[in-house]
Order: sequence, then structure tokens, then C-alpha cells
Amino acid sequence: MKIKHMKWLALSSAMGGVIAIVACSGGSSNPQSLCDSMNNVAIGAAQFSYPTTGANITSTTYVTSTTTGNTNGNYCKILGSIHPIDKTAPDINFQLNVPNTWNGKVVQSGGGGYDGNIPNTLGATTLGLTTIPTPLAAGYMTLADDSGHQAADSNDASFAMNDEAMVNFGYMHIKKAHDVAVAIAQIMNGKAPKRFYYQGGSTGGREALTAAMRWPESYDGVLVNYPTANFLGIRLWGVALGRAIYDNNSAGWIPPALVDKIASNAIAKCDALDGVVDGLVSNMAACRAQSDAMIASMMCQNGETGNPTNCITPVQLAKTLNVYHNGFTIPYSFANNVNGYDGYNSNEGITMGIGTSPNYVGVDLVNAHHVFRADQFFKYFVAKDPNFNILNFDIQNPGVWQNKIVSLSDILGATTPDWSTFANKGGKVLWLQGNDDPSVSPYSNIKVFNTIVAKMGASSVANFMKLYLVPGLAHGGGNFSPVWDNLNALDTWVENGTPPAAPVVFDGTSTATKGRSRPLCEYPTWPKYNGAGDINLAASYSCSK
Repeated sequence: MKIKHMKWLALSSAMGGVIAIVACSGGSSNPQSLCDSMNNVAIGAAQFSYPTTGANITSTTYVTSTTTGNTNGNYCKILGSIHPIDKTAPDINFQLNVPNTWNGKVVQSGGGGYDGNIPNTLGATTLGLTTIPTPLAAGYMTLADDSGHQAADSNDASFAMNDEAMVNFGYMHIKKAHDVAVAIAQIMNGKAPKRFYYQGGSTGGREALTAAMRWPESYDGVLVNYPTANFLGIRLWGVALGRAIYDNNSAGWIPPALVDKIASNAIAKCDALDGVVDGLVSNMAACRAQSDAMIASMMCQNGETGNPTNCITPVQLAKTLNVYHNGFTIPYSFANNVNGYDGYNSNEGITMGIGTSPNYVGVDLVNAHHVFRADQFFKYFVAKDPNFNILNFDIQNPGVWQNKIVSLSDILGATTPDWSTFANKGGKVLWLQGNDDPSVSPYSNIKVFNTIVAKMGASSVANFMKLYLVPGLAHGGGNFSPVWDNLNALDTWVENGTPPAAPVVFDGTSTATKGRSRPLCEYPTWPKYNGAGDINLAASYSCSK
């Protein structure tokens, strides 16, 4: 196997295979004894597709149906570590839960931000129903890992100073965790999994796309939610946003009250464009068509200064709102000929993540969310210098950093347009993206989807991939936070070839509208009110262009 990116991987030929799998009696009639016997089992480096120095199970716990707080039936909780080639790199820590009655399938879950912690493996899938049995309770093995480093804060990117940890985060941890789960399944049950699924949101959504794109032979289906697919695009967009806000004595900064006012004005003007006033902007194209006029009506006039929340200043419009709404293009390209990042629905009702301070002090939420994330990225992934100042960096002319940026886009991105191997083997993708997402641009992800369509053809893509745009969904949560039986929908499509038919999602918010339903409308359609019927029921809506 040819492996790019890491010079240190040459060490693998000298260090591979140093640990052998310890044999155990799979399929024991005593699940607790089998679980206990897995403690301290070693798994050899030869079991991994990418170089490691093997793995160890560090603890096992047999959890019973009577254990306080457990709703997942009887299962074996396995914790372990996958060891690096570079002795200074951290382990990849993982958790695998093995139910007493295994259905032969695995659900692997992705993380968020820069990861650093093992995601929850005991609950519902991302945007999955919580009123039905969890995947573990339904008989799936459930798996997750910390992406190859340990951090108290998922905003912390300092791990990327180590190259092996950085590439593990980029993609290798996904397959290494997959491989260790296959090895454990073979030990405990005498067979490999018959189905392997990946699911997650944000970073976990990017990881789900990555799993299917890079290893189509190993994954059967993925649940993708608001993924950071164009990873380098979003990081450079954070730099552009930072310069727009904080240059020129922070003249581009927009106070929180004005951010809220822009959002509420947009919703007021656009809510009814889908046929009903329900707090959701569904007809986004029509809303964007009138957004310039809405912003113009809020501009400072007759000597107004915009301080603090009266109106929008010309600098705020030209710099911050322009970057947020329109994104950017660059005169060079990332991997797969991506050359920019599309903007957000910042003039159509989303609440922009500008932060609460007009001065850049490098603290998330106090400063613009993605500026802080970009700051971490450039310090530790790109420059390897904790003192690097992104406010001095020009994304249009990156100079000595251009080759590094392009290389990282291949390691970290999930923008491959050719999915033919995955499609031909019967793999399936269910992909949700919120129109109200202030963190990941829906238009950037639409562009990724459209490159797949351009490469493979619309009819071919429809046979294995569904993209749904959800009005009101932010980066999780929002004015409408959809939940649905997504794992069952994916599994049914994979097993029976039956795609979701008129799927319905339910509002999982904690507001008075919790439980209302809407149809999931396949891109480019959106839910339009039929003109009659209960506005809180999906049956009152049709998917319209």
C-alpha cells in the first residue's frame, strides 16, 4: 500500500508486526467470562492497514441490564489504545461495546472540533431518535476513538505539532479504529463484521465522508451531518473573517445585539416565503434574492454611526458581512480543484458567530468562533509556531505557506468527487445539512455534492447518496433540530436496496414547537406549506423547487 504524507512512516517496515493477536475462545457461552478474558489482549501491528506498533486492550467491563443507568442491555465495554510509530506521538484511545446478542454490524461514531476525547458510544446516533433503542441496545457493536490525541478542550489543536498525531487526526485514526474493531470481533465471535457503518456531525461528518471515500471496501454506509468537508476552506475563511472584523481597530466587528437584529429582520421578511409563518426560512433562494434590499434598509443614514446597534456601517457591510455572506475564492487550488469557500445565510436569518468582544484576544466565543479555530489551525498545523499571527496572513497570497496548505487539504479534506467504488459495492450515504448553520456553510457542502454529481451523473448519485437541506437546523440545534430513525433508514437501504421514502423528521428542540414534523426534502427541493392543514405536521407540506 502506498502511503502519502508522512516521512516517519518509513519506520513501519522495521516495527510492524511486533505484537501478535492473543488467541481467545470466540463465541463463549459465558459472555462475562469472554469479556473478562479480553482484558490485556494485544493486537499485532499486522492487523492494521496503516503503520502502528500494535494495540492493547487496557480494560474490560461487563455491564449488565441491571447496572444503574444502563439502558443498553448486557454488553462488554472494551477500552484500548492503538500505539504510534513515533514514540513521541500519543496513542489512539478507543472504546468498543460488544452486545451479548450481536447482529453482526458495527456503528463507528465520529467526534467534533479537533477531537481529543472518545465520543459517546452508548446513546443515539447524531440527529437520531432517542425514543427507540440505541444502536447498542439494538445489537450493534458501537465504536469510537479520540482521533489520536487527548485534550481537555476540543478547540485545542496543539497536538498537530506532532506529524503522526496530525495525520491520525486527518484520516488514519478512522481506519485504525476500524481495524482494531475487526480484530476484536474475530477474537470474540470468530468472524468479522458483515456491515460497518460510520456516523457523526461536523468533524464527525467529515470523518464519515472520509471513511467512505478513502476505504470504500471497508464501509457499507455513512450518516453524514453538517460535515466540515472543505476543511481548508473553512479555516482560510476564518482567517478572512478575522481580518475583516479585527483589522482597522475592529471597525468590522458587529455587536451581538446587532447580529441578533439582522437575523430577526431577515426571518421577519423571509418566513412567509414558504407559505406559512412558522419561524423557519424554507424558501432560501427567494430569501437570498431579497437579502441585499434587507441589508440596505438597515444601513446607517444621515450621520448615524452604528454605535452600538443602531445600524450597519459601510465597513461592517464591505468587510464582515461580505465575507460571511459571500465567502471567498483564491488564485490557487486545494485538493480536488477546490478554490475557495462559499458563504453562509448570514443575511437570511442565521445568527452569525461574531463573538462578544471587539478586540481579538484569542478566546473562543469571546472572539469569532471560526477565527479562533483558524488561529489554532495556522499555529499548529501550518506554521508549527504558537506565536503565529493569522491577522498578518493573506489567504490570497500565502507565499511560503501555499504548498503546505494545499498538502493539508488532501490530508484533512473530504472533497473527492469520484465515489464509483463505494457506489458499485452497494454503499449508501444519508447526508443532512442545515440552512441555518453558522459554522459550516451549506453552500460549501452543496458544492461538494455537486462535484460528485458532475463526475458521476445525477441518476447514478441518486442511487447511493441523498442530500437533505433542513430549514432551521443550525450546527446541531437551531430553530428546528431534526431527529429521525436515520440508522434504520441507512441499514434498510444497504440491506434491501430500499432508499428512504418520503422521510419525516421531528423537531427535537426544547421549545414549545418540540415534536412538530417536516418532510425531509432531497436537495434542491424544500418543504412548502400546502395552504391547508396543521402547520406542525409534515403531511401539510410538499417538497418544492
